[in-house]
Amino acid sequence: MDGILIFWFFSVGACVGSFLNVVIYRLPRGESLLRPGSRCPCCNHSIRPWDNIPIVSWIFLRGRCRDCGSCISGRYPMIEFVVGVWFGVSSLLALNAAPTWRISPWIFSAMIAFFGAMFFATAQIVQSGVKVPRILRWALLIASACTLFVLLSLIST
Repeated sequence: MDGILIFWFFSVGACVGSFLNVVIYRLPRGESLLRPGSRCPCCNHSIRPWDNIPIVSWIFLRGRCRDCGSCISGRYPMIEFVVGVWFGVSSLLALNAAPTWRISPWIFSAMIAFFGAMFFATAQIVQSGVKVPRILRWALLIASACTLFVLLSLIST
């Protein structure tokens, strides 16, 4: 049963990682996170939904655009994979330590996963040399404070 849950959390994390790719690219440029949909940076053709499945589509298409054949950076599936692993590991840790906690392991797992995702997105933007947008800095600060509060309350019991 744990294996199914971990795979589910990994899959959710990979989807979150796919969205983080959008955040990392568009937010520093002041672009909308919702519109337009994902497009090839070379031919500007819309990416079909079945070509936008985290990790799997990139492997199936061999890292190339279906329409123009240009290379799609390996950074995208790498981010999806890392965030997926982060979600899987955080769920595994939360589920295994759950009996000793006063809060739901699901809430704690979600908080750790959210904190990790915000931290990872911020780190990727910083690494690219672009200024981190204020909204992302605030999200990271709030996620950090909530996670710290929960961790301190767990230690004090």
